[in-house]
This record gives sequence, C-alpha cells and structure tokens, in this order.
Amino acid sequence: MKGLLRLIGICLIQFPHAAGAGAPDLEGLIDSALAKNSGLKALEHRLAASEARVPRAGALEDPMLGLDLRNVPTSSFDFNSTHMSGKQLTVSQRIPLPGLLRAKEQAAEYAAGAAREVLADRTGTIVNLVKQGYYALAFLDRAIEVTERNRALLRDLVRIAEKKYVVGRGLQQDVLKAQVSLSELRDRLITLNTERRLAEARLNRVLNRPMEIAVNVPGEVMATPFDLSVEDVQRMALAHRPLLKEIDHTISRWAATEQAAQRSGRPDLTFRFGYQQRAHVAPDPVSGSDFLSFGVSMNLPIFNGRKRDNRIAEAQANIRMVEAQKEDVSREIQFRVQETCLRIDQHWKEAELFRSAILPQAQQSLESAMAGYQVDKVDFLTLLNNQVSLLQFEIEFYRHVIEREKELAKLEAIVGKRLF
Repeated sequence: MKGLLRLIGICLIQFPHAAGAGAPDLEGLIDSALAKNSGLKALEHRLAASEARVPRAGALEDPMLGLDLRNVPTSSFDFNSTHMSGKQLTVSQRIPLPGLLRAKEQAAEYAAGAAREVLADRTGTIVNLVKQGYYALAFLDRAIEVTERNRALLRDLVRIAEKKYVVGRGLQQDVLKAQVSLSELRDRLITLNTERRLAEARLNRVLNRPMEIAVNVPGEVMATPFDLSVEDVQRMALAHRPLLKEIDHTISRWAATEQAAQRSGRPDLTFRFGYQQRAHVAPDPVSGSDFLSFGVSMNLPIFNGRKRDNRIAEAQANIRMVEAQKEDVSREIQFRVQETCLRIDQHWKEAELFRSAILPQAQQSLESAMAGYQVDKVDFLTLLNNQVSLLQFEIEFYRHVIEREKELAKLEAIVGKRLF
C-alpha cells in the first residue's frame, strides 16, 4: 500500500520556467536541417541562377566581325587586276541609348533579391518544421511515459481488487473492470508508439535522412519566456517577414521592367569600323594605299509601338496586382500573429491551471479514494475513475506546455526571424 501511494505521488508535475538542457539538441537538429534539406538546396540553386542573370541582363550585345571581298572581277577573280578590288575587315557594335541596359539589369537584380527572400522565408519554414517535429516527439515520449507509469499503478489496483475478491470483500466485476482498463491503456500505448514513429519519420524527412533513424529528445521541455505584445510582434512581422520583402522586390522588378519597356521605343545606334586591304595597280591616285571606313546607323522603331505599349501595360498591371497581393498578405500576417499570440496565452493559462489546481486536486482525490477503498468506504469504480482522470489530466497538462512551444515556433515563422 505504501509503495502504491508513493507511485501516485510522482504524478504531480511541476511547471517548468526556464530553457531546458535539451535546447542544444534542438539547435543541432535545426542546423542539420538547414544544411541538408533538399528543398533549401533547390532554392539556393535557384538564387544562384537568378544572380547569374544580372550581369547578362546589363551586358551589350556581342560585336559583329565581318569579312568583305570587294569589287572582285568575275572574269579573273584577281584582286590585283584593278585598284577597286580589296579585302575588307569590319567590326560593328550595337549600343542602345542610355538607360535601357541599366533598367534591364535592375530588373534582374530585383528578381535575384526576390529569390533571396524566398530562400530566407523557406529557411524560417524549415526551422518551424523541425521545432514542430521535435516538440511532437517530446509530447509523445512524455505521454508514453505517463501511460506506462499509470499501467503500473493500474496493475497494483488489479492486484488489490483480486485480493479483496478472494477474501470476499470485493466484487468480481471490479476485477474485470480493472482488467478492461488495463487493456485500454495497452491499446493507447500502441497508438502512441505508432504516432511517435510517424512523427519521427516526418522529422527525418525534413532532415533529409533515412526515415528509420532514431530521434531522441529530452525528457522535459521547459517553457520558453515570452512577454511581447501582439502589436510589437505585428510590427516586427511587417518589418522582417521575408515574404513581404520578396513582394517589394517583385514590385521593383516590374517597375524596372516598365522603365525598360519605355526606353525600348528609342532607336539603338550601331557603330561600324572597316579596314580594306588593296593591291597597288596603276594608275591609282593613292598608290595602292589601304582604306579605313567608319559609320554609324540606327534602327527606326516604327513598328515597335504596339509591342512597347503592351509591355508597358503588362508591367503596370503586374505592379498593381503585386501591390494588392502585398496588402492582402500583410493583413493575413497581422491576423495570424494575433491568432497565434492568443493561442500562446491560452495554452499558458490552461497549463498553469492544471499545474496549480486540477492536478493537485486530482492527486488528492485519488489518494483519498485509495484510502477509502481500503476500508470499504469507496467503491472500486470511483477509485478507478479517479486514477483514469489523473492520467488524462497529466497528459493534458503536458499537451498545453508543448502546444505553447509549437505556437511559439509558428510565431517565429510568421515574423520571419528567430525570436527565442
């Protein structure tokens, strides 16, 4: 009997207040995920590709090199038969008027900036996924441990009921009811262990490693301090969320694209330089001297109007679309911050209620029922119900502790920066 009461006594959980010893393990998992996650690797390559487009967008077209055989007589194909014949080497370069290449380069720079922010936002998502998996495992491990502990307690209750039944002080249905409850706990353990394996596989998926690798988490997850107001977090989210910065880069990219479209209506200049080699054939006023030539030309964009106007209209429409998208995303972020902060506060208050009131009362009720059952003042069903209630309350308490940590991890992903 004394051993059973000691087992009941350890059911009371103390509410944690500081960072736990398992924090470095969590940070190690985060670092591993950020280094190995295949989704992040894909976005890193996408960023590299976007950055490689920037110098190309602002570069001039390649110069043209040409070779002309000039004034070759078809009767003999002899370059030395007349002073008008010669071989000419030409180089030409097309140069747009100032501003066009810079606008194209800026558009590419903003596209690369948008890709960079997408990578940053996905990084926050990966951190959140690791934390969600880590805390899910922590809760399941604790739920399994509590259930195993209560199985041991219930086995003692079965033995007590059997002894009372043998001496004629108990009922057979009490023994059967206790055995049924013991089987229910076994079924719950099967479910909890299955859920743990699934949670472990999901976390390994984020870590980009084989699903069967074991992931161990600390036995106790401590509560993370959090004292920011909803307004403070909303301001931080609007200032730091990479998703909003990505939208800003996209707006700037379309603005640069519009500017490039406007400048594309101007003519480009093409500069040409030629060197002609000639033979000395008399009579020749310049005695066979080689010739140099230089020229400039420009295209006439008389058919470019429709293309240019449509490109401008497309860019302006995209700017308006992305601006509307930013407003919608900003409002969604503010709502999600408020919703998450409310849930954080809710889980904190409920965990505190379980710690300070519900769990101590449930423990006292079970101890009282156990004492009463020994002297036949409390029926077995009441004793069993008290034991089952304590099990549920203890798991529910830890669920609120863990759910609060998971909501804090979500809040980090919404804000777009590490807060804890």
